[in-house]
Amino acid sequence: MLIGGMPFGASAAESVVIGAINPLTGTNAVQGRDMKRGEELALDEINAAGGINGRPLKIIWEDTQSNADQGMQAVRKLVEEDKVPLIIGSYSSAVSLPTGQWTNSKKVIQISVASTAPELRQIGPYFFNVIGLDEVMGIKLAEFALESDAQTYASLVVDNPFGLGIEVWTEKTIKKAGRQWIEALRYKENLDDYKPVIENLFSKKPEVVFLTAYGTDAKLILEQAHNMGLTPSKGWYADYMTMWYHDVVPEKAEGIKGLVVGRHSGSRFKHYQDAYWKKFGVAYQKLYQRPVMQTAFGAYAYDATWIAALALKLAASTNTDEIAKALHKVSSECDGATGDKSFDQDGMQVIEYYQRMVYQDGRLVPDK
Repeated sequence: MLIGGMPFGASAAESVVIGAINPLTGTNAVQGRDMKRGEELALDEINAAGGINGRPLKIIWEDTQSNADQGMQAVRKLVEEDKVPLIIGSYSSAVSLPTGQWTNSKKVIQISVASTAPELRQIGPYFFNVIGLDEVMGIKLAEFALESDAQTYASLVVDNPFGLGIEVWTEKTIKKAGRQWIEALRYKENLDDYKPVIENLFSKKPEVVFLTAYGTDAKLILEQAHNMGLTPSKGWYADYMTMWYHDVVPEKAEGIKGLVVGRHSGSRFKHYQDAYWKKFGVAYQKLYQRPVMQTAFGAYAYDATWIAALALKLAASTNTDEIAKALHKVSSECDGATGDKSFDQDGMQVIEYYQRMVYQDGRLVPDK
């Protein structure tokens, strides 16, 4: 790998190559495919604008299959075989923590798109993240639920760093407000039956339950709870609702409230939405014989790709120390589709935007 720094002026025809790791199959495939669409859209725009100092940008995509082991195989391939200086992705802190720690040890830049565990902050100077961490989401979600006037609260979260981060910050916020925290339960991914953990969850009759669950897992958890007649009296409250709303059976999730990220009101978000549907609307459905399933995370992937391109252009080299320095500079000047993209000294997002939503008739609509 040319970490020492190859100037981009070496060959006008030669592409600048970076990598991307997304869950294109597995539990989180809906989100991963949407992330890839966001990256594809940004790539088209970047190259139409002249690429990286006159050279076309190229992305090599790898599938994490929604698990950490495959994620590690993906980054090893991109770094050791493809010699990329920068990788975009991935989805899930359980994937981004080990992949980020490894790429950081190799002095390769990684820009996480949809991972939020607070531990990401400790990875190192070559790791960046374009979405707010769990402490911000956990506090905001708990504040939303507190408006229900419920006195008793519980949580069910995926048993990984992401889920635990949400658990910690919702619990802290509820207790700080003087309300009763009853239970914090964690579930293992990809099980065929969640009835035992659901029974345990509702045995103490919490009025509000916080849910942190990935797509197909959320579908089964909510379906089984509904079929068992177990519903919190003041409702479910969920973070990152676009993780699962395409997967669930509508009547099993009716009325769930929560937060959605990436719904910024600025002109850049409108541009992204217009360009997204122009590129991936009818044509995509005809090509793949399935409807486009948009999530919040495509816009974050779009922003990550643009920030990467701007940093590569400024650095004018594959020297990853220069790219890292450039990322801090361009992020402070970048108004992304998902809002202000400024990195702090640890490469984490300074600001995040949330919209309160409710699941009704198979759709997410703004909470009134």
